[in-house]
Amino acid sequence: MFDLELAWDRPYRSGPAPTQHVLRIRLLPQAEGGATSGMPLRLAIALDTSSSMQGEKLEQAKEACRAVILQMRPEDRFALAAYSTQVEPLLEGLPGGIGSLASVEHKIASIEAAGVTRTDLALDWLERTLPSEPGIARAGILITDGHPTDPRGAALEATDALVAQAARLGQAGMTLYTVGLGTAAHFNTAFLVDLSDRGHGAFLYADEPQTLEPLLRARLTTAQTLATDDLRLLLRPLLPGVTIKACCRLRPEHLPLDAPLPGEAPVLQAGAVQADVPTDLLVAVTLPPPDFGEPLGPREVLSVEVAGDETAASAASRAAITATTSYTEAQQVNAEVDRDRLQWEMNVYSQALHHTRDPRKTAQLLADIQYAASKTGQESVAQMAAQQLQDLKKTGMLDAHRATGLLTSTRSGGLQP
Repeated sequence: MFDLELAWDRPYRSGPAPTQHVLRIRLLPQAEGGATSGMPLRLAIALDTSSSMQGEKLEQAKEACRAVILQMRPEDRFALAAYSTQVEPLLEGLPGGIGSLASVEHKIASIEAAGVTRTDLALDWLERTLPSEPGIARAGILITDGHPTDPRGAALEATDALVAQAARLGQAGMTLYTVGLGTAAHFNTAFLVDLSDRGHGAFLYADEPQTLEPLLRARLTTAQTLATDDLRLLLRPLLPGVTIKACCRLRPEHLPLDAPLPGEAPVLQAGAVQADVPTDLLVAVTLPPPDFGEPLGPREVLSVEVAGDETAASAASRAAITATTSYTEAQQVNAEVDRDRLQWEMNVYSQALHHTRDPRKTAQLLADIQYAASKTGQESVAQMAAQQLQDLKKTGMLDAHRATGLLTSTRSGGLQP
């Protein structure tokens, strides 16, 4: 179902010390009669209906749910729950189409806002509602406008357990999307990003309530074109001392991935992969210095295999890098892969912005983003970072709305292969 294209950022210059390189793995869907309809989908939306959702946010969320039902295919199924102090399941196993909407319109219209934000209960409901089914893609969407709370309404300071739960969902093949609705100052962007990253999904920012519907419709379109919901790669070093340091999915959008640990099964879980666009993965690799007298030229250092299941046929290839003693040859950089490396770094910097309160570190991260954006030709992102750096110097603070907008902009910046 996939063809592999492998490319390194630059040749390997032999010397006394290990060297760092980036391997780009491009997964190219094999056209099968031009069909890109994707797997049947089970979609569940957990909608925050706490008291802060009262008004336009809740009304626009209702409209977005109606639009999602209309866009669902007959083979898809939809579930919806309202969560606040408790979880109230509203719809389950609903097929798509106008007929379904007409039959449940009263349930959607009756949703009201009250109570606190029990994100833990929402995650529990998503896990129960989307059990594993062979040949079926599963996607959960958690929409919120505020911080997760305990039963008394106090904001949770420790969210590690919730992030770990999201990781379990992702490891089980479910894709988790999180939506921050309204101004970012009222919710925890870092937490929502951590949830979606560990759940192998994406974070969506609907700063204006009316933008929620198009965001969800676009996300549903993506989910309806999945070739597999849980693609796994086997990355096997072919030489002693070859070490995988870090991994990410860059396209269609950025997603941090856990690198295989030394001594364990060399599995890289890439998550859901679309049938209609290429998927690019980046792998940071440390290569050992060659043995004395070892011949130069192409050296196979890593085996890459798509682990097949019922929906994805296996494919395998060997990543060969050119070894040279020439400094000039070693500087012949693959411009595309090097630009992708910078894009990866920029995404790391933008996420780090939400995990620091140190103004000096924040300033350095913004400067790094500006530099990487300029080098990759993303002038609008570079300008956003420069403006935020100026504001930081004036006020000593980072604006939550702008920082969240910057994160979503950097993560979508690597769209074109």
